[in-house]
Amino acid sequence: MPDQPNIVVILADDLGYGDLSCTGRDDLETPNLDSIANGGMMLTDFHSNGAVCSPTRASLLTGRYPHRAGIETALGKNEPGLPRDETTVAEILRNGGYSTAIYGKWHLGDRLENNPVHYGFDEFRGHTYGDSDYISHVDRHGDLDWWHNLEIENQEGYNTRLLTDYALRFITENRERPFFLYLSHSAIHFPWLTPNDPGHREVGRNYTSWRPDTPRALSKLGPHEDVGPVVRVMIEELDDSAGRVIKVLKDSGLEGNTLVFFLSDNGGYLHYGGLHGGEISSNAPLRGQKGDMYEGGHRVPAIAYWPGEIKPGVSRQTTLTMDLLPTLLELAGLEGPGRPVDGTSLLPLLRDGKPLPERTLFWGMRKKRGVRKGSWKLVKNDGQDCELYDLDGDIGEQLNLAQENPDIVRGMESALAGWEVDVAKNDRE
Repeated sequence: MPDQPNIVVILADDLGYGDLSCTGRDDLETPNLDSIANGGMMLTDFHSNGAVCSPTRASLLTGRYPHRAGIETALGKNEPGLPRDETTVAEILRNGGYSTAIYGKWHLGDRLENNPVHYGFDEFRGHTYGDSDYISHVDRHGDLDWWHNLEIENQEGYNTRLLTDYALRFITENRERPFFLYLSHSAIHFPWLTPNDPGHREVGRNYTSWRPDTPRALSKLGPHEDVGPVVRVMIEELDDSAGRVIKVLKDSGLEGNTLVFFLSDNGGYLHYGGLHGGEISSNAPLRGQKGDMYEGGHRVPAIAYWPGEIKPGVSRQTTLTMDLLPTLLELAGLEGPGRPVDGTSLLPLLRDGKPLPERTLFWGMRKKRGVRKGSWKLVKNDGQDCELYDLDGDIGEQLNLAQENPDIVRGMESALAGWEVDVAKNDRE
């Protein structure tokens, strides 16, 4: 294995489990991601740590359950962000000799003190809030949200393409030293727009509503009544971005010394508040969508690509976003943060196909909880009885086996109670 290989993490936003042609979607083509999947390892039981944006992003950077950082759901405007005393993978890599950059969506605090440059990134270009107009770069509150480090610096261009341009420049400029590139796309989050659309949002106007009686010109979802064709274009733009990244790595002679990891921050929307049903994402064959504790909320597409180091194939090992930090640090030969992490290094799996240690895994948002142990999946929705599924034969979570397996339910509930106490502890003192 080369010393301190380069690292590229490509994070899609709201991309569903079945949204790529290689994962089952037949109404669009994603040839670049299909090629990466064919040449790398497809992780078919990979999960985001959150069923919405911010928790997963916190776990990606810290290697810990997001609840330890107090981030359980998507952060709103001007809310406290990722605590500054959390140690991120970017900080450790930068201290270990890496150039670091994030291009795209941050969503771990839009206050200036929570800007990515305070968390180990040498350069940041993109938006700090949860969504941004792809053309005008205005957030849903009517504020311009397009940054270069600590300054607003708007630019003309379509979000996905601009972020990819930044990424290609960064790779080229740092080809003589190890680098960590975090390409954190906004796509395919609303407002749903294509490169041929005019900007939807204007500075000073409010776009926080989505109700059917909201004028379409002010909807946070975007201007289109029929969003299906728009989303398909956005997925294809995402695929084109991945292809451009791989091409520059090849052209620069870096492909054999670079781990590329592609994933999504949560499951896709099947509808939004009852609107656009069947027009947005595919999570097939899973149940549920973004925000749910069912598999469709957090089982996501994931691909690890590194020619010569990762043997092409498919892994059905259960893996999560929080596993990236220990994986990347082991890859770089660097020590972890001062406090314990919850993730497990995937390097033995990726390089040698070795099974991961058994573990019980947890998800939680507001009054929803999910627990995974082996093939068993426990779901607790507020005010409802526990549901239990055996994912080995029921990946779509259709057959509730809770009544037939009370001992398993009690054991998983007990583990969940212990986890909730554990993640509530203050380990920063």
